[in-house]
Amino acid sequence: METTLPPDPYKLLGVSKDAKLPEIRSAHRKLVLKCHPDKVQDAALKAIKQEEFQKVQQAYELLSDDIRRMQYDDQVKLFELRKEMGRGNPTPRSNPFEYQVKTAEPRPSSYERPAPAAKVYSYPAGVPRSHEDLYEEPLRNIPKKSSSYDSSDRRRREEEKRDEEERQRQREKESKRSTHSKKEKSRDKDRRRGAEEK
Repeated sequence: METTLPPDPYKLLGVSKDAKLPEIRSAHRKLVLKCHPDKVQDAALKAIKQEEFQKVQQAYELLSDDIRRMQYDDQVKLFELRKEMGRGNPTPRSNPFEYQVKTAEPRPSSYERPAPAAKVYSYPAGVPRSHEDLYEEPLRNIPKKSSSYDSSDRRRREEEKRDEEERQRQREKESKRSTHSKKEKSRDKDRRRGAEEK
């Protein structure tokens, strides 16, 4: 990415940033007449005027093209934002040569992990818990399917089946129609040939 911007075309042409195309054109014409290299006879002065003329031309080309002008304005805004961001604390993204180095805290001298605490399960007093209760409990919480669910599911499947059968019938009708129309066309051709031969 570019870190420096090209010379400001608005300053070169002497127009404001919200200038319209006619204003830009008239400013360009005046500057071209003033700094055209063919109007100067001195060789040293001619080279300076040539460079100035090229800058004016480039500025005019940039500002007269709406897309390039918009890109330039966006680039200027981005450059200014980056400048403002750089005023605060530098980050690795803003300045790749400045990083904050942090060192890790030293670990405790013993590398032994503490023993996990034993899990204690408590049950309500007076309620016996058997082996079967533990395995059957999850099944008690699962809701059973209602008969209305089964019947609606069955109805939906039957409707889908009927719809598919209807689509199949429609396809068959369409194929019959197309073959019928092809036969008629071939008959018409045969009739025309027969008429032409007679």
